[in-house]
Order: sequence, then structure tokens, then C-alpha cells
Amino acid sequence: MNATKEFLRSWLEENVGNLPAETEISVPMLAQQFEQDADAAGYGREVREQEVGNIEDAIQRALDKIGEDNNGAKSGPDEENSLAPVVEALEAVDPEQDIVEGSGKPAG
Repeated sequence: MNATKEFLRSWLEENVGNLPAETEISVPMLAQQFEQDADAAGYGREVREQEVGNIEDAIQRALDKIGEDNNGAKSGPDEENSLAPVVEALEAVDPEQDIVEGSGKPAG
């Protein structure tokens, strides 16, 4: 996993991982906060877009994956908010297959 995806995974663990499952989550707000934190940590916007693609889409896919894994599987309290699915979702992200925001054309 590249450094930007690792930063996103860690960031999600810190900012989303401890929230109760029923908490309403705003993906645009999470994306905005991530962008600010990533800038502060030295991850430039161009590098983020190349390595992660559209951040809102990446966060939404990760959250959807968590929801899918949590719905149907009974888990203990330690596993309830596990972000292991986030890592899988982020590893599956190929930004070159994402659509360039606003253009309707594939990135790349």
C-alpha cells in the first residue's frame, strides 16, 4: 500500500473508527477534513489524486465496505468498528479507473 493510502487508512481509523455504528456520517465533511489534514501532513493534492483518486469516492467505498461487512456478520465489541474492510477497499481502488471530476471522462 502506498503512503497516501496508508495515511488515509490511519486517518479513517482515528476519525471514523471509534464512532458508534449508528452515527450519521457526512462524506463531504470527512473528505474536507481529510484534505486539510493531508495538506498539513505534507501530502500534496496532485499526489493524493494520483494515488487515491477522488477522496469522497474512496471514503464512501470504504464506509460502504464497512457497512456490508457489519450487516450480516455478528461480531464482538472489539470487531464492531473494525476498519479492516477499509484497507481492502482502499487496496482495490484504482484511481485511473475513476472518472475525472466534472468531465465525465476517465482519469489518466
